[in-house]
Amino acid sequence: MKDWKKIAEANNLAIPDADLDRIRPSLDQLEATFRPLAASIPHEVEPAITFVIPPEAAE
Repeated sequence: MKDWKKIAEANNLAIPDADLDRIRPSLDQLEATFRPLAASIPHEVEPAITFVIPPEAAE
C-alpha cells in the first residue's frame, strides 16, 4: 500500500500523525477498491482535464 505520510508531506499537508493513523485504513481501502477499476480503463480513453460547475440559476 501507499505511504500516506510521505504523500501528505510531499503535498505540504500538515496532517498530524494521529489523524493519519486514524484515516489510513480508509485510504488503503479506497486505494484497494479503485486501483483495479482505474487499471481497467482502456488506454484510448482520454482523461478529464477540467471540470467546470456552472453557476446556479438565481431564484
